[in-house]
Amino acid sequence: MENQPTALSTSGLPTVPAIDLHVYRAGVIAGVLTFLAFVGVVKDIAVLLSPGERGELTWGFLSVRYTSLSRVWFGYRFVGETAWLAAAPHLLLYGASMVGLAGARRWGWYVAFAYVLYVPLSEWTYKFLYPLGYLSGQHYPDPVRWSEWIFLLISFPLELLAAWLLWWYRDVFVR
Repeated sequence: MENQPTALSTSGLPTVPAIDLHVYRAGVIAGVLTFLAFVGVVKDIAVLLSPGERGELTWGFLSVRYTSLSRVWFGYRFVGETAWLAAAPHLLLYGASMVGLAGARRWGWYVAFAYVLYVPLSEWTYKFLYPLGYLSGQHYPDPVRWSEWIFLLISFPLELLAAWLLWWYRDVFVR
């Protein structure tokens, strides 16, 4: 941003510049997604530093569980050492989204938008491959399948909302 001289009103007091609400709201959305990407970065660093373990990171009211024992990419579940290795691309995506959105970079918007569209596709693919048993031929027990449905009912609208908001405010990021 350029430094502009402060205009004085007729009373001699500095005038307050008008706030562009469209840009402000885009910044709020970018801030929320940047924070989520930051949490993802911290979580994946913890995963890479503790191979073969599960854990929990807690910051006041926020608690994030992590595991290096399992990782999902494109709906396919990786376990063991491959799951640990699959944390690195997650770390790179979260880091790129965080830096790109915080810096209001065009490429940051593209990375974030592509990722928030990818996540629901991966979740639904996973749901059919594993809990419903289309890959293994054996479905998960009922309580696990119901918890997967509840998770999807909560996360899917939120992910679509994030994608829609990024699309709605794309003009702020993609100039």
